[in-house]
Amino acid sequence: MATLVTWDEFTGTEIKGGTIREIVMGDVVNVVAVDRPLMALLGRQDVEGLFIERLEDTLGSRGYNAVQEGAPFTAPDLTTATRLGYHVQRFAEWGQVSDEQRDTSHYNEDPFSYQVGKNTEELMNDMEHTLHQGTVVSGASGTPRQLEGLIEIFDQTGTVTYETDASGTTLTESKFIDRLQVFPDNDINVQPNTVLVNAWLKRTISEYSTKITRNIEAASAKQILLIEKHSSDFGDVDIVYTRDQPSAASVAVHGNSLIVLDRGRFDVGWFKVPTFEQLSRDGFRDRFQMTSQATLVYKTRKGGGGGIGYVANVTV
Repeated sequence: MATLVTWDEFTGTEIKGGTIREIVMGDVVNVVAVDRPLMALLGRQDVEGLFIERLEDTLGSRGYNAVQEGAPFTAPDLTTATRLGYHVQRFAEWGQVSDEQRDTSHYNEDPFSYQVGKNTEELMNDMEHTLHQGTVVSGASGTPRQLEGLIEIFDQTGTVTYETDASGTTLTESKFIDRLQVFPDNDINVQPNTVLVNAWLKRTISEYSTKITRNIEAASAKQILLIEKHSSDFGDVDIVYTRDQPSAASVAVHGNSLIVLDRGRFDVGWFKVPTFEQLSRDGFRDRFQMTSQATLVYKTRKGGGGGIGYVANVTV
């Protein structure tokens, strides 16, 4: 005589339970991360147009400036300020949910409300990513405007604060400090206070051990391998992990990016804060759109630096 057991009703390639009543948890877990450290760290300001400009100027090089007694007037070579410009980018997400989908009983919340919340997170993730890696486009017929992200701001000809090709360079602690020293070496009135790194370089910096003492109670049996703030002759910087900096495919491959930043020199400029709009019905479905318009406002291209192409220095 055969015995009837529960697992008999769940065998096979299809999900089936026979006469067993299902138990479905109401929560939906979205596995994509929503951490957005750069937007949280930067200040914000309202902007009133789609193209914003500000002025930047530099002082002349330091020198001895020795002038002979009774020297005649000499016409100096005067320079004027230059303009910096920022394009405001529009971000948008759309969605539509059928009447049948909304009228059907669901384990989680109303499908329309759920999709609105999900699209909002996706829009904000795209904004964070663009603040790091956006490439400026002025816009034209059929071409959307795009804002200029941090990497492109620093990766400009003559911008001494950024290494445009560090391919094959291991990010040792000495090399890391070089990226901080470049500001005083070039008489740039900027004090970096934040370093944005990917996972490989976060691990690299956490393994720096020069003149570091980690005191811990032996009884706690706890291993500490973490550096959240780095102090050197060139100031204190917070080490911030972000998934939106370019990353190498593996530990021994070049391609990692490092951003050194003076947060006080940057703001997120908002022309239109994230806004939800429910659109008119179209047939037997409800429609919505999420939109926002923003840019990255910087006071100088030399308000940060870093480099791209580094190899991690991680013990494996």
